[in-house]
Amino acid sequence: MSGPGERDDGAARPGAVLLGVVPLVAAGAVAVVFRWWVLAAAVSLLVGVGVLAAVAGLCVLTWLYLREVHRTMAGGGGAAGPGPDVHGEPAHRGYHGGPAWWDLCSAVRRTWRASALWGVLLLPHVAAHALVVGGYLAAAWSLAGALRVVDTGLRVVRRIRMVCPECYRRLPYPAYLCGRCGRRHDTVRPGAHGLLRRRCRCDRTLPTLILLGAADLETLCPHCDRPLEHRPGEAREFLLPLFGGTGAGKTRLAAGLHLALAQAARQGPDSYLEPFGEEAARLSREGARALAPGHRTRPTPPGRKVRAATVRLGAGRRALVLQLFDAAGERFNRTATTEELEYLGEASTFVLVVDPLGIPAVWRCLTAPERDRLAGERSHTRDPELAYGAVRDEVERHRRVPGGRPQGRLAVVVTRGDLVRGTSVDPGGTPAREWAGQVLGLGNLLARAEADFGAVRVFPTSAVAGPDGLADPSLHVLAAWLLRPQGRAFADLAAGPATAAAGGAR
Repeated sequence: MSGPGERDDGAARPGAVLLGVVPLVAAGAVAVVFRWWVLAAAVSLLVGVGVLAAVAGLCVLTWLYLREVHRTMAGGGGAAGPGPDVHGEPAHRGYHGGPAWWDLCSAVRRTWRASALWGVLLLPHVAAHALVVGGYLAAAWSLAGALRVVDTGLRVVRRIRMVCPECYRRLPYPAYLCGRCGRRHDTVRPGAHGLLRRRCRCDRTLPTLILLGAADLETLCPHCDRPLEHRPGEAREFLLPLFGGTGAGKTRLAAGLHLALAQAARQGPDSYLEPFGEEAARLSREGARALAPGHRTRPTPPGRKVRAATVRLGAGRRALVLQLFDAAGERFNRTATTEELEYLGEASTFVLVVDPLGIPAVWRCLTAPERDRLAGERSHTRDPELAYGAVRDEVERHRRVPGGRPQGRLAVVVTRGDLVRGTSVDPGGTPAREWAGQVLGLGNLLARAEADFGAVRVFPTSAVAGPDGLADPSLHVLAAWLLRPQGRAFADLAAGPATAAAGGAR
């Protein structure tokens, strides 16, 4: 028999069940009555919550990606690329030269590490970033190419080419030394290491173009490491090789041309002659003394390395770098030694030096007293046609179009004019071409030269200085003719006091 408490529990249980069933029945009734509205609300709620969650998650991922990009680009958190000394270039890369891609890859890697698989949702961000980087790189490299084209075009228009006076090789661009740390930069033109300027490892910036001041830096030949004191690329370069037999007077003629140009440059208010290197300094120092009447010039040693005497000639706002090459006459006796003079292939104007006293036919034309007086001055040079043939073959070997139209200019310089004056072979008023062909016996040589070169001219000269120390006027006439293709300003300057009397120099 149950107690009173047990009767209460039994009575309460049906009531509790009823309280639980009633809401369910009510909910079912509501669902039956309002089933589509409830379903739509539930779906809408779920979709809304999902969209909000997706937007919030995407915002978080976007913020995370932008944070890593900022840290990479501004905070120095990117992966370190190759150092500045890679491939021998001690300069930091420009942002377009690699760091732009390195930063992109670093930002993606760091974001993926922080977001795990959710980083897949950032593929559109990465694609947009890659497009921006690609556009920047395209613009930067296009600018680099345009700067190179402009730089090369200006040098072509101004006819500027660079040749090393030591190894005779043409230079597309010299190497430069940093003025702070002395590191060598072989390629300073716009490229991976900078557009307008590049930054050395010591953090000093250097210009990348000659137009921007690169010519003011200390330069080296990239082939032989020789210092280039004449600042190549800033002005047009004019190579002038002298050739001829041993004792023909090449060294004396080189000193005479230097003295004539130096004296002519001192006459103009805006003109100057600036020597560079040991050879030019020697000509400046010994020029006047070497041209003194009666002075015997020592011949150039055959085994001596041929180095150009380099000077910068200024006429007003224009400048010209003159490289004067004086090789020993023995080098023109054999083809093998002539081929070593590679500067012959880079020159367009040549000077053949002929000693008239060394030509047997001319010597025989002199009277006995004249021979006795000039015996000590006579050189025992070989036939000038031998030297001409060796040089002509070398020039033809380097000619861009072998066998094409005659190009270049040749000055046939007959020296010792002061010694033959008043003798049996004195040219007097005879035209130089006729005198050289008929009296000196150079007719065949001149005929060959006129077929090989575009312009040939004969110049009787006297490589001596007068009592006042001035160079002989014939040297001014020769210098004016040699420099005329480089500009009338230089030709007029070189003519000096002989301008009026040497109108034929044209």
